[in-house]
Amino acid sequence: MRLSVPLLLAMTCGLLLLTISQLAFAAGTKPPLKKTASFGDYTANTYYDQNSNTKDAYYEILRNKKSIFTGRASQNGEKFVVGTLYKDDPDAKLVTMGKDITGDGQPDLVISEWTGGANCCLIFHIFEIGSKFRKIADLDAEFGDQGPHFVQLTKGPGLQIQIYDWTFANWNTDFADSPAPKVILQYSGRTYVMAPELMRTPSADLKDLPAKVAQVKSDSKGLKGAWPDANIPPELWGTMLDLIYTGHRIAAWQFLDEAWPASISGKSKFLDDFMAQLKKSPYWKEVSKLAS
Repeated sequence: MRLSVPLLLAMTCGLLLLTISQLAFAAGTKPPLKKTASFGDYTANTYYDQNSNTKDAYYEILRNKKSIFTGRASQNGEKFVVGTLYKDDPDAKLVTMGKDITGDGQPDLVISEWTGGANCCLIFHIFEIGSKFRKIADLDAEFGDQGPHFVQLTKGPGLQIQIYDWTFANWNTDFADSPAPKVILQYSGRTYVMAPELMRTPSADLKDLPAKVAQVKSDSKGLKGAWPDANIPPELWGTMLDLIYTGHRIAAWQFLDEAWPASISGKSKFLDDFMAQLKKSPYWKEVSKLAS
């Protein structure tokens, strides 16, 4: 079949216009450069569009102007930030690019990843950026953008990371009332591990337990039935978790005995369920070794 010259030109122009429009669309969806930071031979760039809800955000690490590492969003609404998520975070100055985060004498880089959505989720990506480049860790701080922080709890070099264990999120209560005990992580020479010695508190901190017993009993007035249908206040297991994660396990069992509502049956079943859930924690192995 023969095509006339005008028709052939029209088709060619149409294809050309289509290709140009596709390229323009692709260029238009690329997120803008949001922040750049440099240290020595390294540069870190983050790209995202705060008005977009697509998964096109990414970050890039360059050495001597050559890209050596890229991380990309895996879901809609994500963003990446060099350092902490917010400029006014109390630890923002502690983790500027090139600071020795781990305490091993090497400069480091922190990229914070906010996955977006309600109650979710913050991930710290930590890199060594000295004579050698390597990824040190990806630390999932899970829910919330305010709680996870870099802190300095020791006199030596390096920082610790304070996060929360969300194993009990939505466990027999809604998310807003879900307890999450504090966890301190410390660099071990290879990666980050829980630091029990920085989580234990003195027995003097138990002086407010009678008031907490009274509060649980007051909040339980009028409740009847058996666990788990009796809607027991989450302050009960929240206090138990705080005690266990600060090295006061025996006090946690004593608190349960004193605070359990007399009108509710099933305390043994509650304890079985509680321990089954606690053992799902990614920190259970270390938590189980905390002093009683």
